[in-house]
Amino acid sequence: MNKSFSKLYAVFLLLCMVGGACGALYFALGETAWLVEVVCGAAISLALAPIVHELGHIAFAKANKMQIVYCKCFCFRFFLHEGKLRFSFCNPFADDETQVVPRGLENMQKRASLYAAGGLIFGGALCLVVLAAGLALAFSGVKNFLVWGLLPYTAYLFLLNAAPAEYPSGKTDASVLIGLKKGEPAETAMVAVMRVHGALSEGKTFTEIEEKFFDFPVLAMDEPLFVAMHDLRYCRFIQLQDYENAFDCLKRIAAAKDYLSDEDIYELEREIAYISLLGGNDEPLKKSTQTDGEFWQSDEVKAKRILALYSALAGEKEKAETLARQGKELLYKIPLAGVRKYEEILLDRIFAE
Repeated sequence: MNKSFSKLYAVFLLLCMVGGACGALYFALGETAWLVEVVCGAAISLALAPIVHELGHIAFAKANKMQIVYCKCFCFRFFLHEGKLRFSFCNPFADDETQVVPRGLENMQKRASLYAAGGLIFGGALCLVVLAAGLALAFSGVKNFLVWGLLPYTAYLFLLNAAPAEYPSGKTDASVLIGLKKGEPAETAMVAVMRVHGALSEGKTFTEIEEKFFDFPVLAMDEPLFVAMHDLRYCRFIQLQDYENAFDCLKRIAAAKDYLSDEDIYELEREIAYISLLGGNDEPLKKSTQTDGEFWQSDEVKAKRILALYSALAGEKEKAETLARQGKELLYKIPLAGVRKYEEILLDRIFAE
C-alpha cells in the first residue's frame, strides 16, 4: 500500500472510530451512568490498547532471545540505562515503539518476523476479547457500555497496524512482515543489522564478526536503517584501521544530513572529530566542542576516548592516561559486550601508536 492510500486508509479508520464512539454515546443517552461508562471505556482504551500492543512485541521478543532496550507505550517509557531497565513518564502523543537487541545471530529472519507479529497477535486478541464480551453481555440482556466505549479505539489501533501501510511514523507491523517474507531491501537490512547486533551482544567485536554480515543492501538515504548500516561498517573499518573506508562511511552518512535527527548530526560530528584526530587534524574537534559542549563534559566513554587521543597527540601524556582510565571505568555503561571490547581496544590503541 503506497503512502497516498495509507493516508486515505488511516483517515477512513479514524472516521470509523469517531463514528463508533458517537454511536456508543447515542445508545447511552438517557442514562448518566451509561454515558460515564462510555467515556471511561474510551479513556481506558487509549492506554490499554497501545500497552497490550507493545506487550505483544515484548513477549515475542523475550521468547526469541531478544533483550528489551526501549519501550514506549501511551505515557509510559522503559529504557535500558547502565545495564538496568529504567522507567519514566513521557509524551502520550509520541509514537509508541519497542526496541530490542537480539542474542546471537541464528534464525534472525524468523525471530524478526515473530517479533513483528507479536503486536498484531496481542492487539487482535484484545480486540476479539472486547468484542466478544460486548456481544455476550448484549445477548444476555446486560447493559454495559464500558465495553462499547473500549471497542472503537481498540479496533482502530489493531486495524491501523494490520494493513500493509506506511505512515509518517513508519511502516506498520503487517508491512514489515510482508517485507520480510518478500525480502524487500528495508527488511533485509533490518535483519542484517539485527544479526550484527546479535553477534555484538555475545561479545564479538566488529572484526570478529564475519565480513559477509556487513554486506548490507542498498537503501535510500531517507530509510531509517541507512545510518545504522553505515555506522556499523564505519566501526568495523575503524577497528581494522582502514581509515579511508571509515571516512567514506561518514561521508555517506553526511550526505543524508537532511534526514538525520539533531542527535544523529551531533554523533556524526563526534566521529568526524575522532577520525580527523587520527589524521592529525584537531579543527573538527574544536568546532564540535563549541556546539556540543555538554557531550564533551559528560561521562561518556566515547568523549573520554576522543579527548584522551587529543591529549596524547598534544603531548599531554598524564592527562591522556587519566582520561583513558576514566573511559575504561565507564565501559560498564555500554550494553553490548562486543562494543565494550571495541571501545577498550580503541582506548588501548591511543598509547600503542
